[in-house]
Amino acid sequence: MPMTAVVFWIVYVGGICAAVIYPVVGVALYILVYHLDPETQWWGRTFDQAGIRPSMTVAAATVVGILLRRPRFTDGARQFPLPMVLMLALVGYALLTLMWATPSWALTGFMAEKVAKLGVFILILVRCVRRPEHYQLAYLSWLAGVAFLGYQAWGGIGADVGGRLAWGLGGPDFGTSSGLATHLVATLPLLGALFFMSPTWWGRGFALLAGALAVNTIIMTRTRSVLVGLAAMCMGAVFWLPKGYRAKGLAAIVVGTVLAVQLTDPAWWARMETVQTYRQDSSAVSRLVFWRAALEMAHQQPLGIGLGQFRLRIQEFLPGSRGEHSAHSTAAECLAELGVPGFVLLILLVVATFLRLGRMRRAGHEFALESPIELGPWTTRFHLGWHAMALQAALAGYLGCALFTSRMWAEDFWMLLALAVSLQNVRLHMQARAAATGPAASAPTAAAPVARTPALPGVPAPAGAWPGEVPYRAAAIQPNPGPAE
Repeated sequence: MPMTAVVFWIVYVGGICAAVIYPVVGVALYILVYHLDPETQWWGRTFDQAGIRPSMTVAAATVVGILLRRPRFTDGARQFPLPMVLMLALVGYALLTLMWATPSWALTGFMAEKVAKLGVFILILVRCVRRPEHYQLAYLSWLAGVAFLGYQAWGGIGADVGGRLAWGLGGPDFGTSSGLATHLVATLPLLGALFFMSPTWWGRGFALLAGALAVNTIIMTRTRSVLVGLAAMCMGAVFWLPKGYRAKGLAAIVVGTVLAVQLTDPAWWARMETVQTYRQDSSAVSRLVFWRAALEMAHQQPLGIGLGQFRLRIQEFLPGSRGEHSAHSTAAECLAELGVPGFVLLILLVVATFLRLGRMRRAGHEFALESPIELGPWTTRFHLGWHAMALQAALAGYLGCALFTSRMWAEDFWMLLALAVSLQNVRLHMQARAAATGPAASAPTAAAPVARTPALPGVPAPAGAWPGEVPYRAAAIQPNPGPAE
């Protein structure tokens, strides 16, 4: 058995056992499995031989843990805030459209199962991720998965088709070069936040290394849609940074761009230059045709043609077209398959999520954590402002890429949305604990996270702080009195 498989089996079995006691571990393990998709990798054939569905098994163990431990919402946290209601409404409406879909087509059943699982997982994630340490664990699991994907790409794993990395890394949602590139673009601001929050150079070194591997993999995909995603992500990141960090953020983007250019080759530049001559590129022209067909579908069937039906029905709207074709746009796919109701729900969901993240980002200086959070033998730092800004930039980059590729039902998109809901619950938990302790308690210790207030004149802010912050003299965040996790 390959050493990679041995290590993963140890992590997997240990995580399954821990999920029964600490359900949030199951969420983190699910995110890791989602990235690695072991049963399809050369080192994970033992999963396929054993007939185990890794993600389904993790989800089942986590549900058992939830039933046994019964994690509760406290401090005003909620399972169903507005973005969560909109997510479930969108999932529910998508499943409702199956009533007029073609049931005999194989993709219909596959999409029904995928969307139903999505709905269940986001419920699990929001139920389990309620405190800073919970969020940090899920967040680091995502970054570890991306680092491994980048390492595999750097090592030559994956199929090279026409000089570009086409497929062969990670799970089904990364089965295309554009899907993988979109995911990596969204991860870059998460890595940037880790760099600024990390209390040690070990953590910052990991962020830099993982970022370099991610950028290298993005370049290997030769995907043009990343140009829009990167532009949206960079503009958002600079705009959403606090004023004291904007110059540094802009400088970091410039330096990162210069370094990334060193990884490119003539084939990458030749591919990107086709953006200016898209009318001469058959792939680009065909996308315009598919988008017009999607608009016609929505015009003829305002309630949508049904979940997963675009590939089947495209030939009806494009006489002479052969084979199955993707919409190559999340917006076009949503409008065609879910009609006007689904499209409106998607827009409302995105807007509601961005507005809430904006409020959390602006309030971050009130509930920032300077003291370390212990995750087993590792120590890390949680900062509400950095996490909110990173999620906003990640979603901006993701949606920019998704304008030109179909990511409507990709799990990573829904994970980002669910993490935004969880981050709001984390904020409420931090706010309640800070209010409960008050500013008159004893001085902070290294064992407890600490809230911050605006800086005092002449007192320097610690590394990683939002501008205008110093540690609160006595706002240690105390454990939640609810069931332990």
